[in-house]
Amino acid sequence: MVYYLDKVVYIKYVSNEDHLRECSVVKSRKMAKNPFFSNDLGGIVLACVILTVVISSTSEGFLSFFNINANLQALSVLFVVGLAQMSVLSLGHFNLAIGSMGCLSAILIGLFMEVFGWPVIMSLLIGIFFAGLLGAIQGILVDKSGINPFIITLALLSVYQGIAAIICKGKSFQNLSKEFMAGSIRNFGVLPLMFIVSIIIGVVIFFIFRYLKIGRMLLACGANPTAAIFSSINLDGVVVVGHTLSGVLCGLAGILQMMRFGSAQLSIGGDWMMKSFMAAILGGTLLSGGKISTMGTLIGALLVTLINNALMIWGVSSYSVNIYLGMILIFAYILDKVRKIRGFKTPEKYGQ
Repeated sequence: MVYYLDKVVYIKYVSNEDHLRECSVVKSRKMAKNPFFSNDLGGIVLACVILTVVISSTSEGFLSFFNINANLQALSVLFVVGLAQMSVLSLGHFNLAIGSMGCLSAILIGLFMEVFGWPVIMSLLIGIFFAGLLGAIQGILVDKSGINPFIITLALLSVYQGIAAIICKGKSFQNLSKEFMAGSIRNFGVLPLMFIVSIIIGVVIFFIFRYLKIGRMLLACGANPTAAIFSSINLDGVVVVGHTLSGVLCGLAGILQMMRFGSAQLSIGGDWMMKSFMAAILGGTLLSGGKISTMGTLIGALLVTLINNALMIWGVSSYSVNIYLGMILIFAYILDKVRKIRGFKTPEKYGQ
């Protein structure tokens, strides 16, 4: 039994005949007394509440059915995109190709629906499978090449975009299946179907990381790869699984965006990269790996959605939106650094 101890956290792993029994990160003392830092979600929830009150008091249309429904649709996509980024962040990796993976899978789905006339379910499964395959290839390249995930995913971003453009020849697939289009506009009260689907996806991801062995392995490899290896974890395989899971989630996000747009087009995923980091990091996921939050990613995605909606309602130029989003991303990075310093130090860095 081996312990890596410091004043903030420790990681414990037990190896018994090369079989992993336990690998978990445990806090050994309370975080700072400041509630903003003592609870990863406290400050973000407060920001969402304040922003909601401010927007609703300055705009009568904010609480209208149309605006709420539109915001929930945007939130649905961003939540799943944030989960896709969160899956690789759990390893301490990045996925910069997240938007192009979703775009390519959506283009393929549109191709099979419109050109080949395949049934909806088969087309969707093909798109999800191909997105997972892209993630697996990405994971293998990251693992076997030894090249930084930043470089690998940045290169694949361009590759996937080029393939998508070749397949659709720059045009969008708009004549999709009637069954798919009917589902895309279906609402349950004020809740769109795609929002319910995104919540179901979130519950599945929560279950994977909270209760399944593979989820604990992902977090263990992100928190301390050396300790994970000594615990008989197949680090190479876990890396591939993490990127594959991210790819599958990108495919699902691409489907949700198709439901939102009513077509498969090259613009899908164009703004996902920055927003995926914002949703995950604001929600409590660490860039260095080993700590994630599914609920936090949902709340982080909600905050980003509210900010986008507020800027639009207040008449801020669309050309200026990226300025504010960039500032928020910088704030999220600073918040991530503060969390690590005051409340969560990775044992690997301490061991070094």
